[in-house]
Amino acid sequence: MKGLVLVDSSAWVEAARAGGDKAIAVKLEGLIRLGLTAMTEPIWLELYQGARGKREEEQITRWRELSVWLDFDANCWRQAALSARTCLRSGVNVPFGDLLVDACARRYKVRLLERDRHFAMIAKALKP
Repeated sequence: MKGLVLVDSSAWVEAARAGGDKAIAVKLEGLIRLGLTAMTEPIWLELYQGARGKREEEQITRWRELSVWLDFDANCWRQAALSARTCLRSGVNVPFGDLLVDACARRYKVRLLERDRHFAMIAKALKP
């Protein structure tokens, strides 16, 4: 798993969006070319839920096929639960999906490519 990057739905969407952040698109293209993108159930679900038609469904399927699959297992759930409690006790309220994605990245010790301010909030709350 060395070098793998878990790509959050926010980064996939940003890279695909007309007028999106070119730096994200270039970074993502490089990761795809090197076979270093990773995906997990919560990301796939969020992307698939938001698909607007057959064309976007097919694009999401291609992204999934190009990515290494990281199973969202019991360890991920435990990490998500601990992170959720820590965030809440720190006064940080973040979406459930972001907690799941962050937990998966922590569980597999992979970097996270994202365009969502909630991940910085989670990281700050979890700092010792």
